[in-house]
Amino acid sequence: MDFKPVKQLKASNEISNQLKDAIFQGKYIAGDKLPSERELVESFQVSRTVVREAIRGLEASGLVEIKQGAMGGAFVKSITFERLINVCQELFLMDQMSFSEVCNARQIIEPMVAGLAAKNCTPEMAEKLLEACANETQILSYEETVKLRQNVHYLLADMSNNRFLAAIVKSLLKVISNTAQEFEPDHDEMHPAGLHDPIVKAVIANDEELAKAEMHKHLLDFTFRLDQVETNFRNK
Repeated sequence: MDFKPVKQLKASNEISNQLKDAIFQGKYIAGDKLPSERELVESFQVSRTVVREAIRGLEASGLVEIKQGAMGGAFVKSITFERLINVCQELFLMDQMSFSEVCNARQIIEPMVAGLAAKNCTPEMAEKLLEACANETQILSYEETVKLRQNVHYLLADMSNNRFLAAIVKSLLKVISNTAQEFEPDHDEMHPAGLHDPIVKAVIANDEELAKAEMHKHLLDFTFRLDQVETNFRNK
């Protein structure tokens, strides 16, 4: 592919953008190796340092994987919804969306997802949900406890059979959990085990409207608890 020479000012960003365009246009697909550093230096007419910075940017955004060794280089990764999760976290950290906006989005989207999960629930899925609820009582590290008590939300998201909705839910959960950790919460205070039981019961019963209502109630309760934890933390 013929790349355009770039100016030195923010050259690495311009290089990253041209390489992204090439990937999104299908000129490099998953598994393909990008041109070597030497080839990119010649194509873009910049230093090796600038090229490396551009490639590191692509790696950070999840578009490429850097492999070492004689056969190494920058290889294009499969584009998955994991990138959406990373982007949402970055937007939050850059103050492009607020914590209250994240919570409000959950209150709109997750009841819809719970309703879809209830519509699609099978005996096999019901068993997984019940197992996830039972596991919430385990006492583990903070990170492991968060994962266990978010597992129901992840399962319901996948049960919606809508990958975009599932990706949004998982993105919001990631932002919430990362933010809450800053408040050094007692997870049993913020999210006691058993809070998901009414939602799961409605989903297993294939009651779409009740599942929506229980999820909405749960999120309002959780947001209130989280606000209390944050207030107590700020007042220390």
